[in-house]
Formats: sequence, structure tokens, C-alpha cells
Amino acid sequence: MGVGRASAAVLALMLVTGLGACSNRQAATNKEDHPGTVTASAGSGGVQTVVLTAGVDLRFHPSTIVVHPGRVRLVLDNTSKPGAGPPHDLQFSGLPFYIGTTQAGREAAVTFTAPAPGTYRFACTIHETQNQTGKLIVR
Repeated sequence: MGVGRASAAVLALMLVTGLGACSNRQAATNKEDHPGTVTASAGSGGVQTVVLTAGVDLRFHPSTIVVHPGRVRLVLDNTSKPGAGPPHDLQFSGLPFYIGTTQAGREAAVTFTAPAPGTYRFACTIHETQNQTGKLIVR
């Protein structure tokens, strides 16, 4: 291959790579719907328990939680295989409840008293720009 043909091939490869990187389209993960709603179940001692899962799709399952006044135990289960998935956390907007970084294959929990009736937003602060969000509805 001559120098001119090699240069043209390199230039073409650079153009294809560069154009692909400049796409303004969101990744498919960002377009996925937010799945499901769950109503907390009363567990031992009257504590309502909800389990949220999160994995490689960067979504909370379910993304909407319904609770009633009283104690709530919220479990975040990172269903990714250890070493093969991203960590997740869970932070409420305007509320002091937080589940710290939860590595793939692990779970973490927080127990709190449900706040005043209303709707409260939560997000994975690591993947909030990928729209990994949800809402807590207190009846």
C-alpha cells in the first residue's frame, strides 16, 4: 500500500471513529422505561420492607415505592455479578436517608421513619445522568 493510500485509510478511519463519538443520541440504557411499582409489605415488628434491585441496566426495579406512615426498611440489592457490574447508591432529594455505594453482588439497607405524606425523588448519584431515578410515595 502506498503512502497516499495508507494516509487515506487512516483519515477515513479517523472520520468514522470521530463521527461515531460525536453522536447526540442517548445510549439505549438512557431510553429504557422506569419499571414497576411496589407497595411495602409489613415485616417483623411492623417495619415495612421494600427491596430494590439495580444492575447493569442502570435502573431501579421497581422505580416507584409506596409506603405508609411508620418504619420502613429499604434494601438495595446490586444484582450485577461481582466484578462484572457497576456500583450503585441511593440518595433521596431533601431527605436524610442514604444507602452508600453498593458493589456488584452485594446489598445494603437503611431503616427510617416515613416522612410526611407526599412524593419524594431518589436517584443513584453515580448514574443520575443516565437517569437512574425513582420515587417514594408516602400515603
